[in-house]
Amino acid sequence: MNLFIFDTLLESEWAQALGLLKITLTDKERDPILLAYSEVVHALVTRSAPDVLTAAAEDLLWGDSSLSHLAMTEQPIPNGLRQAAQLDVEELFSFLNRDWYAETLKAVSRSLPRLKELAPPVKDVRVSELAKMLGRNDPTILEHLISAYEQHGTGDLSQHEAFRWTEGKLVGVKHPVQVEMEQLVALERPLSLLKKNTLAFLSKKPAQHALLYGPRGSGKSTAVRSLLKKYSAAGLRVIELAAQDLIALPDVIEAVRFHPHRFIVFVDDLNFESGDNGYRPLKTLLEGSLTERPDNVLVYATSNRRHLVKEHFSDRPDPLNDDVHAWDTHNERLALSDRFGLTITFPDATQQRYLDIVRGLITREQLTVEGLEDRAIRFADWGNGYSGRTAQQFVDSLKAEL
Repeated sequence: MNLFIFDTLLESEWAQALGLLKITLTDKERDPILLAYSEVVHALVTRSAPDVLTAAAEDLLWGDSSLSHLAMTEQPIPNGLRQAAQLDVEELFSFLNRDWYAETLKAVSRSLPRLKELAPPVKDVRVSELAKMLGRNDPTILEHLISAYEQHGTGDLSQHEAFRWTEGKLVGVKHPVQVEMEQLVALERPLSLLKKNTLAFLSKKPAQHALLYGPRGSGKSTAVRSLLKKYSAAGLRVIELAAQDLIALPDVIEAVRFHPHRFIVFVDDLNFESGDNGYRPLKTLLEGSLTERPDNVLVYATSNRRHLVKEHFSDRPDPLNDDVHAWDTHNERLALSDRFGLTITFPDATQQRYLDIVRGLITREQLTVEGLEDRAIRFADWGNGYSGRTAQQFVDSLKAEL
């Protein structure tokens, strides 16, 4: 089988095994035929594909090609490229729908497993729908693929909602944390600002990079993570990038530049020691450079410090120093937080606010507790002090008791 556009599909184990089976059936040698058929079964089972059509549908949807890249940039598909892709689709239909089971059964004269129901049905509707179209040689397959690339992109970025930067690439998080924004009690104002900015971003309106600032346990990180469940259906995706990996920020941006989804790069607990230049990639993104900044990327960072670069009195320029621009360098580092267009402050949890959060959580969980306030205060005094996190831990401990 020769393909012009979707040739990366031929690199898959199932396709290579099926190609070998085709050759051995021509040679009519029983043992090689049986071995090749076994390899097809093994390849499908290993990748949890119930059948050949499903495996092909996955590779067509998730595999990179010149067609998928062009479709994501929303440029017109040239006629020659469209014709080559259509020929590939026709070639694939002939190859995939050949009765491999019947031909192999006739050649080896022994019982064989059928090439279907080798794994549970796939949950992704996009895959199952395309597999059905491949099975009936639907004439709209190519247009269906182009539309899928335009709406969802391709590769891992089209299969997951959350990602981490790991070993030089974006890796999908298979089971992202499911946080309800409603779990955050007594944070109406900061959550309102966060939602308003995120909705503007999703609507392709002007939106700001955001710094969420406040004491530990105040709900900053949970607030960002809760956006995923609330807005993933609207096209929001979240990339978690560790502060020490900010050097990779330009690579992260290029990896998502042409994808149709909207990406928030989430940097948790952002702060820098004096003399640490790791902030520079972030500064470049916030300020801009010769490289055009994509409009589908925002940075949301959390920090316990209003000034992101730790400052010591000893770091301040010596008045007797001959460097007349020493203060410029010093202030450039300290002003990093000012380059975020939006700063959202999460308040300190006083005792009263801590109790308000506890009461809100108790109401939501529909619990009845004797001596609630005294128990909550003792829990905080014995534990981590007054904070939203402590309030949640206290309520969790009550649920465990009940």
